[in-house]
Amino acid sequence: MSHSGESSSSVPYPSMASLKLDHETAETEIREEKDIVIAGGGLAGLALALALQERNIEAYVFEAHPNFISDTATAIGIGPNGVTALEGIKPCLSSMIAQAGTYSTSINFILLRDGKENPPRVTNMPPKEYVNVRWKSVQEIIAGLVNSNRIVFSHKLISYRPRKGGVEAYFRCGEGIDRIKIVSTKLLIGADGIWSAVRKQMVGDSPRYLNLVDWNALLYNPHLKVYHIDFVNICYKLFSLVYDYLNIKFWDFRVYHGIKEGEIVVRSEENMQVHNITAHAGDYTLWILRKKDESGEVANALVGGRGGLGIPGCKARALQQLDGLQGWDSLREAIAVTPEGIISERLVMDRLPLDKWSDVDGHVLLIGDAAHAQYVGPGQGARTAFEDAHQLSLLLQLATHSSFTEESIQYAVKRFEELRIPRLKKMQQYAAYSTRLPAIQPEWVQKLTMEERIKMGEEYMKWVHAYPHKQECDPDSSYFK
Repeated sequence: MSHSGESSSSVPYPSMASLKLDHETAETEIREEKDIVIAGGGLAGLALALALQERNIEAYVFEAHPNFISDTATAIGIGPNGVTALEGIKPCLSSMIAQAGTYSTSINFILLRDGKENPPRVTNMPPKEYVNVRWKSVQEIIAGLVNSNRIVFSHKLISYRPRKGGVEAYFRCGEGIDRIKIVSTKLLIGADGIWSAVRKQMVGDSPRYLNLVDWNALLYNPHLKVYHIDFVNICYKLFSLVYDYLNIKFWDFRVYHGIKEGEIVVRSEENMQVHNITAHAGDYTLWILRKKDESGEVANALVGGRGGLGIPGCKARALQQLDGLQGWDSLREAIAVTPEGIISERLVMDRLPLDKWSDVDGHVLLIGDAAHAQYVGPGQGARTAFEDAHQLSLLLQLATHSSFTEESIQYAVKRFEELRIPRLKKMQQYAAYSTRLPAIQPEWVQKLTMEERIKMGEEYMKWVHAYPHKQECDPDSSYFK
């Protein structure tokens, strides 16, 4: 998929009449001037704002919500490429984030056949190279380092229009009264996530559903005693034991399905219908249930078609996916003791690769999930967002040396696309292959042997982790040239 983005006449820019609100007290002529406007206060937008701030470049983050998203019920993994990018954004930033998480020591891959676990395949991780940390903690750390007067809440981007030397960005905002604010800027950065309004206008496409649904939660678990079963469940288990065990005292009995510090456990059915990840992240333990949904039946049952955090019935829907399956008792117990309000359910989606991430002669640019949202399996979403922020800040630093002229902005955006698009196309494709869904995998990938798949994965990690070297490709690899 591609788009031209070369001529503003091809973009459906809105008229002022179409932007007016129905409310009689609405104001539509509030105007501001900013050199750089970042739409979206997620990890990509905040990381870019911090990287620019470190280089004495003024940029403003406009966040749609009245405050930062309280929680996403998930954690992120940060590997060598993410660490390099974070250090490029701000020295010691990766260490600050690592202190809020847990260094990964091993990944245990467990395959279930007929309800029974095969012996785990254990991959030991290099010391202090990979860290798991709550998404919320990362956002709080980065946001805390950005000047508070550079973050503007309750401003939802709805559109943009070209103007001489830049664009006008239109935000719907409200503090007692609804109004539209017009912000003139030399560069509008669309860091507004997978449902990006900037991309919607620029390209017109929508996220792709990958026929997978996730349920996940973060349990506060500082002592690594996960999934504590309550008294009712204890009694049930005790009375189901053989009689010679009934002398166990109730108050002495504890059942935990725990993991060791730094351990990640990945369980999958042989047919990949059900997939589970349990990981340690600081004082929290993450569990994820992933279910194939090739018929679309599970997706159709989600509230609003997308799901969300703490949606009524999400806990029952998660447990329903395990009905009749053997070998999943620990996950059932984890779900059972998790408060419904902290369980997230969502469609697993990605974005198709683009040939161009910019519009209006380089005055509008996509980054992060807005540009290249990918299947979460390989765990590169946050890492590539940090890479984007690092690379773009370096190029915009060069542009400011030329007084941030139109020509210097265009060069920075063009060079950013040259560096990033070839890399992310390969990463998006590999991530899509990792779904193991026949509709997404080309025939040659489906025919790969297990040994070839392992080699492909090893080459992928070697190339990705070499960032910022060989950004566009790895000439020495078989699959990522």
